[in-house]
Amino acid sequence: MIHHVRGLIFEKNPMNVVIETSGIGFDLRIPLSSFEALPAVGENCLLYTHLYNSQDESKLFGFVTKAERELFLLLISVSGIGPRIALSVLSTLTIETFVKALLRGEEAIISRVPGLGKKTAQRLIVELRDKVPQLSDNTTAEAFTLSDHNLFEVETALVSLGFASKDIRRELSTLSEEALKLSTEQIIKETIRRIYQKK
Repeated sequence: MIHHVRGLIFEKNPMNVVIETSGIGFDLRIPLSSFEALPAVGENCLLYTHLYNSQDESKLFGFVTKAERELFLLLISVSGIGPRIALSVLSTLTIETFVKALLRGEEAIISRVPGLGKKTAQRLIVELRDKVPQLSDNTTAEAFTLSDHNLFEVETALVSLGFASKDIRRELSTLSEEALKLSTEQIIKETIRRIYQKK
């Protein structure tokens, strides 16, 4: 198994990246979350990988974090869920949002993923609910404590408005205890204000 690939980014787009190492170019399929975290073309990077073999072809998938790869592997272990849907999940929802939706049984959030219907979302909740907590080992502690202050709803609302998850989490993690006592609507407004101040 190819554990990871390290090298120069030869070219990239939201669906693929070509990493050149020792004169060989590896073409990897990636989720949007990994694409957004990649450095510029010509710079070095490391991607954790998974080689997927099917009857028709073999594809190499790449991920910026181990948590992304672990969630990808969990998803494709579910009957009827292939790499295309797994990448769609990672491209649509943050790992934290997806895990929380599974643990809370919030099928409406999961079914927002293109290619996933209500019945498939329900099946993912049933089959993965007991398996996803292990992903918390590879994510920040702050992200998994946000629900204590209803910030999960804030993050979900802001993502739906088009804000980047990394910007949202950065601002939420810096909120004071006083700010955390505000209503969800007020926290959303405050977070938007902070994000625009950084632009």
